[in-house]
Amino acid sequence: MMYNASRSFRVNLSSQRTGLAIEGPKYGGVWMKLSKVLVVAIVLLIGVAAFGATIKVALVAPFTGLGSILGDYIKMGAQLALEEINAAGGINGDMLEMIVYDDAANPSTASSVIRRALFQDNVVAVFGPNMSSAVIGVHPLAQQAKVPMLVGATSPSFRYSVIPNDFLFRLRADDKVKVIQLVKYAVEVLGIEKPGIVYGSTDYCLAGLDVAKEEFPKYGIEIVAMEQIKEGDKDATGQLLKLKNAGFDGLIGLTHESEAAVTVNQLRQLQIDVPIIGFSAWGVPAFTDLAPEAAIGVYSVQGFNPIDPDPAVQAFVEAYKARWDGKEPSDPGQAYYDGMYLLADALRNVGTDGTKLAQYLANEANIVGVQGELKCDEHHNFTNVCLISQFDGKDWQIINKLY
Repeated sequence: MMYNASRSFRVNLSSQRTGLAIEGPKYGGVWMKLSKVLVVAIVLLIGVAAFGATIKVALVAPFTGLGSILGDYIKMGAQLALEEINAAGGINGDMLEMIVYDDAANPSTASSVIRRALFQDNVVAVFGPNMSSAVIGVHPLAQQAKVPMLVGATSPSFRYSVIPNDFLFRLRADDKVKVIQLVKYAVEVLGIEKPGIVYGSTDYCLAGLDVAKEEFPKYGIEIVAMEQIKEGDKDATGQLLKLKNAGFDGLIGLTHESEAAVTVNQLRQLQIDVPIIGFSAWGVPAFTDLAPEAAIGVYSVQGFNPIDPDPAVQAFVEAYKARWDGKEPSDPGQAYYDGMYLLADALRNVGTDGTKLAQYLANEANIVGVQGELKCDEHHNFTNVCLISQFDGKDWQIINKLY
């Protein structure tokens, strides 16, 4: 199968584990033919059965561009669930087949690949996009096609009360939930009285900022300064010095992972000693791998933690590491793993009709997954679980788990 928006390659379904081999000129140990177009759209076929019918689903995630650091976690979580479901007999005997598209974390590219998935590849459901700005741009396509879209993006700006799309569902806690908990912990536990905020420029960051601006005044706390670092920037010195001059006594981080690392590394270099707490992007390996020393002591409101002793979490971590050569899962991989099981439950009960699937997901689906009980709420979120943790240089030590 071939799809080329910017790369082209031939897929030969021969691999034992995934049904996948790629042929073309050799690149990094993998044979593929690369075109010269910069915007990437990749189609991979995963989980094809040798016999029986197949049910096609799409996975749209960033493998290049902003957020590409999360793409593999997303794909590996979803693929693990798909392989488990197929190994257990699939969907009433039919096998799930997953087509993977690279949206480059770009709303325009996301629109292109989702149109392909919905109107040419005729998938029964779409997982992703994972970037909030992309979801906001493309969710009407799912509504138009009457196909469920299950996303890991966390901006509260597309809660059902804001955007009433019956075909749009969220697979992890949104950032209104997380930032409310962040502010509460910053004030009540860390004792921050003069918060300074560093925030990014995407909807994910700006929506989180809006929540923080609403929540701090509820505690009688005034935000003393708010400074933006744009995605891709490598210097936050000016922003941090402005926060220092404003007299901040605690840093609130509302950026993506790379900018979190830039901010914390330079905060340490400037020897500014204040408590630091960030939302979900500040609590994943994509951040700590870029700031392994500077991140020590940082607090985060996480969506997932691999050392969580919950038996369901540990079973997932064990299976993930066994399947992926010892690699440890990270948020948002668990969300797409859970999402595949939610969809499988719906498919078994109502078949492949998109409207019936959306109605079942909204009103009847109720399973226990890695994130606990998964049941659609009034915001079309399946879970509100989050954890407050602190990085010790190796792991994120869990302080509290909230539901």
